[in-house]
Amino acid sequence: MLALYPNEQIIQSIMYIIEVIPLTLLPSNVPQILSYFHGDKLSNGAVVEILINRRKVKAVVISSNSLEKEKLALKKVDFQIKKIARVLYEKPQINDYQLRIAVWLAKYYYAPLGYTLKTLLPPFAFKKKFPLPTLNVGNPQVVHKNPLPTLNVGHSQLLIYKTKELVKHLEPLIKKTVNDSNQVLIVVPEKASIKYFSDNLPKKFDVSVVSSDLPNEKLYDAWRKTETGEAKVVIGTRQALNMPFKDLGLLIVDDPLHEFYKSDMVPRYNAVRLAEKVAEMNNAQLVLTSVIPGVENYYRYQLPTTNYQLLEPRPKIDAEIVDMAQEIKNANWSPISKKLNEELLAHLRENKKVLIFSPRRGYAGILICKNCGSAVKCPQCEVAMRTHRSIEMILACHHCGISKPLPKNCSVCGNDNLKTVGPAGTQKIYEEIKGLILRSDLNDPNTGSGLVKQVPVLVLDTDIVKNETEEEEVINEVSKPGPSVLIATQKVFSHRFYLNFDLIAIVNADALTNMPDFKSEENLFYQIEKLVNSLPAQAGSPKKMIIQTYNSENKLIEKAIAGDYEEFYEKELKLREALNYPPFFKLVKLTFRHKNQNRASYAARTTTEKLKMAIARAQLGEEIKMIEATPAYIEKERGLYFYNIFLKVKEGYQDINNLLKYAGPGWLIDVEPRSLL
Repeated sequence: MLALYPNEQIIQSIMYIIEVIPLTLLPSNVPQILSYFHGDKLSNGAVVEILINRRKVKAVVISSNSLEKEKLALKKVDFQIKKIARVLYEKPQINDYQLRIAVWLAKYYYAPLGYTLKTLLPPFAFKKKFPLPTLNVGNPQVVHKNPLPTLNVGHSQLLIYKTKELVKHLEPLIKKTVNDSNQVLIVVPEKASIKYFSDNLPKKFDVSVVSSDLPNEKLYDAWRKTETGEAKVVIGTRQALNMPFKDLGLLIVDDPLHEFYKSDMVPRYNAVRLAEKVAEMNNAQLVLTSVIPGVENYYRYQLPTTNYQLLEPRPKIDAEIVDMAQEIKNANWSPISKKLNEELLAHLRENKKVLIFSPRRGYAGILICKNCGSAVKCPQCEVAMRTHRSIEMILACHHCGISKPLPKNCSVCGNDNLKTVGPAGTQKIYEEIKGLILRSDLNDPNTGSGLVKQVPVLVLDTDIVKNETEEEEVINEVSKPGPSVLIATQKVFSHRFYLNFDLIAIVNADALTNMPDFKSEENLFYQIEKLVNSLPAQAGSPKKMIIQTYNSENKLIEKAIAGDYEEFYEKELKLREALNYPPFFKLVKLTFRHKNQNRASYAARTTTEKLKMAIARAQLGEEIKMIEATPAYIEKERGLYFYNIFLKVKEGYQDINNLLKYAGPGWLIDVEPRSLL
């Protein structure tokens, strides 16, 4: 696109037309490449400063053409181009490889090109103290002289592991790659997992660590070593995929089902999908390592060109399902069943460790009026607030974070008869466990072992643990020899490589599947398998797991406990194929939000009609299915009303971006969203 300005006189003084990508957020439905003029030819990858609506913006040069080549085109337009404000870096700061990654990301995830390119750059970019090393960045034409280990079939594989010995399985593959003078990248979903790999890899490997919280000096050092090939093994979170590898030979992605791989910010990419592209462009072997395949990976890695391999047998566990509905019939209103009560105390008497897994944080569900049945809702979000215990009982919103004291009267009918209902959270469970231990014979020197003062009962969730230091204190305490009880949410999975428990209890397994999303049942298998991973196989009797549920007839829970995911996956794939869900169709979520509900509803309806007409005109009924605009699962959040439209795009269809242009400004587009909610 030529930057607007009327006139033709400037042509005689222009020497070069410079095409640039502005490193800023431009709407996806406007041109992402702009043209300016400059007196000298500039190298591709040079960085300049341009003006966009009087705003100074950095931009990357992608081409410089002489006036003679562009004169005819310029005479045909009725506007003139702007002059580049100044050249910031004459030498290339961005290379062709980085540009191609940015172009792929922007196209696949329908994201602004310039802003996408900006997200690929390290935080020290364009600072004089840290010149970007870009001379030897990943050559997509590299063909490795030595064959990769015979562990794989094709160039991609999925490895399923069941214990904490993952590095031992990967070490021969890593060693072979390094010995062949190639580099290895290990991508993990969160910082806590970096330590496991760096601690367990042999010290002979020159390891560089990359994460978003590294200071510029350390990140630059890792960047430089990667570019020169000095760093043979790089371990990091998804930011590590942007590193300038000299010769990447092996790319390992651990726990590919983890939600943290999906970015919430533009360009809203999935790091696992990006890893596939990075491996392809560098001709590197791709290995996914997981405790369970996941439906989509199970489908993809059963194909002849890839390899699906179970590294080790699943540890044997002694699992028991407890019917909480029967507990209530027996007058037990506690979130702790009689069976769990008995097993908990028995394990503590034997100096063993116990994990109480709670899908809910907070205290005890929501606050309702017994007179009219109304729940106390968040003033900013269309959700009921949850009860929490601070110095005193409060209500908190789990979406916008605001809190307030418990009201004395119902805001609807004025009645003062209010009560909490719903499943217990971590705070209530903590209270119950502490009381249970105090009432037990553990504190009786005549019948017990007198351990009550020595048994730490700890909580690991985002309400209690506010920072890394507090989290580390909890983990260190649980890791000490002797008995302990840890009450935790999904946050415990961050430390699954280090924590071992003799008893694991899920207090409310129903909460793992009660979300109205097509992936909820799949996630049940995923989370239970991660918990099993915290019960290491040892000689002797199998470890114990207790699953509390109000639906003891749920066969899915039985299959998840048994690790029988293959039968479930096969049935799920047939269902998803019939309903046009991944892996057969790709989901695209379009979201419009506005503080005025009528405005949001109107925009949703009009965009639905535009998309309908566009699909019909292009005769794309077989390639694209649409779920028409409806209020989001949580219609109002942080004072804004949300409406969603979903497109199901047949796998392999490439022209979805032309259709998405009909959404217009104001719409947030999320390709391959985490869920339908």
